[in-house]
Amino acid sequence: MASNYLANVTDGYGITPPITVSLALQASAFVDAYLKRPEGLLYNTDANGNPCSMVAATPELTFTLSGSISPGTNVVATVTPALIKTDSVGEVLVLDNSTASLREACLVVATNGTNQVTLANVQFAHSVGALAQTGLLITEERNCPSKRSIIRVAKGPIVNVLSLLGRYAYGRRSDQVGGLYQEMNLLAAVQTFGGPPQWIPIPLAQCSWSNATEEMWIPASLLMAYYSDVRARYIAGYVDPPGPIVSATISIASAISLTGGEFAGQIKSLAAGNTKIERFGTSYFDDDTRGLLDPYKAKTMF
Repeated sequence: MASNYLANVTDGYGITPPITVSLALQASAFVDAYLKRPEGLLYNTDANGNPCSMVAATPELTFTLSGSISPGTNVVATVTPALIKTDSVGEVLVLDNSTASLREACLVVATNGTNQVTLANVQFAHSVGALAQTGLLITEERNCPSKRSIIRVAKGPIVNVLSLLGRYAYGRRSDQVGGLYQEMNLLAAVQTFGGPPQWIPIPLAQCSWSNATEEMWIPASLLMAYYSDVRARYIAGYVDPPGPIVSATISIASAISLTGGEFAGQIKSLAAGNTKIERFGTSYFDDDTRGLLDPYKAKTMF
């Protein structure tokens, strides 16, 4: 589902003629692109009000339940197609995302072959043929600063973290001599000779995060060593769009409507008789619109 930041605005948006749904969707897509947030700013909740999926996220994989499942812990689910991998532990499957009363996000804690997963907790009953989808959360991989137990993600505000994985990856070249680590210990040997680094589930109860700074505190694990990399699957955003986002979307939709959607980036002014339209810049985003949107932009520099 695409973002529509004007879905709940019912006063005609103050524009004549009123903005249509298709125009609102187009303007909202421009907003998401500018913010570098393809999954949008809005999230879905399950029947209990828990944030569980991003509204505009596109599924990466869609599985179908081969049998019904009931509420409980450590629930085994058989799915098709048989594309489950051994490193699917830590993945989050969103079940019945299109049905608000059944939608929920379930953490994969174990796999069996290529078509069975064990879900940590299931809240609702799901029938045969129900969809289980990946990619509906925000997923990021971050390098941990040297000898520190903290990472910062790109998008906020963080409202729910559903999965954290850590691994001990190969270190920087400055930490190695002749292919071996300067620190000759068991962890260094595992890193050097142990094959591809494995992702290790991190208990969420041992972590914390800040909505204000988008920082996550990650505890040390094996031999009290800090992880090299962390993979986070989380929900960030709002149930309803903030006022500045609504205002910016209206401004963009109005600009698209006034120019017929044909002149962005090609003209600075358009005149017909006594009517004149002037665009400052080469897009639908003038300085005021950017000012409204910039606080919500994804952080790309760390």
